[in-house]
Amino acid sequence: MSTHLRTQAEAERIIKEYGEAGFRPIMEMLERHFLVLHNRAQVLLTLCGIIVSTTGFSGRNIAGSGSVAQVLVIVGVLLVLISAGVVCWGVLHLRWLTMQPGDDMRSWLTGSLRYRDFKTRTYRAALFVMLCGLTAYVAAIILMLLNPHAPAYPSR
Repeated sequence: MSTHLRTQAEAERIIKEYGEAGFRPIMEMLERHFLVLHNRAQVLLTLCGIIVSTTGFSGRNIAGSGSVAQVLVIVGVLLVLISAGVVCWGVLHLRWLTMQPGDDMRSWLTGSLRYRDFKTRTYRAALFVMLCGLTAYVAAIILMLLNPHAPAYPSR
């Protein structure tokens, strides 16, 4: 298992590398960190959108496999929507780096790194919730495939 630097140690390493007067390159480095997070959040939102869209097209057929499949589809879609909400509010929510508090480079950088780490933890939580929702959704699809003649509604 790898160990991670604590925020304070990471800030010290960055300041040592860039120097006390290295505000601009440090800001650019942090912007790249946030860009990676936002790009990954957009991918997660795209996956959420695909799942919700798929449910709109085939959710009725999947749910027609029985009450367990119905519950799994509903739980899956709800978890996916919760994941989308978490990623929108927690990761894509904006607070500019220049707005971070701090009286000097060290305290500003530490606060900015904590903000980045908060967004990273939020992204991971949203990803986990989305994967749980996807798992429920796929389980419902499996039930449908195991019982292909189950829909109890008239065909269109």
